[in-house]
Amino acid sequence: MAPVHRPAASAPRARREDERLPAPRPSRTPQEVPPKQAGPRPRDPESKLSALESRVLAFEARWWRATGAKTQAISDELELTPERYYQHLARLIDHPEAAAQQPAVVRRLRAARDERRAAR
Repeated sequence: MAPVHRPAASAPRARREDERLPAPRPSRTPQEVPPKQAGPRPRDPESKLSALESRVLAFEARWWRATGAKTQAISDELELTPERYYQHLARLIDHPEAAAQQPAVVRRLRAARDERRAAR
């Protein structure tokens, strides 16, 4: 049986003359940079959930065997720190749209919060 030929690691191919590099993005001067806002804006409690809020609720609906796995997944999947994740979650459980979207999760989280408050 003849040995199998495997291609070597692909080297960067040379650019043809008809291929162009993408145009560089214009840089912004400090005056053009919009000011950063100090956190999320308060919103109407009847408004719809944002995409991030929906992802946070769906993420919380999953079950985890180990805390470390959940913490790592928060960083990997949602690109949030665990602290920011739980801050979002704490605000979400009082949102009526969240209760409509994931009622079991919201009930479980509200019950856990009420137990913590009663233990104080």
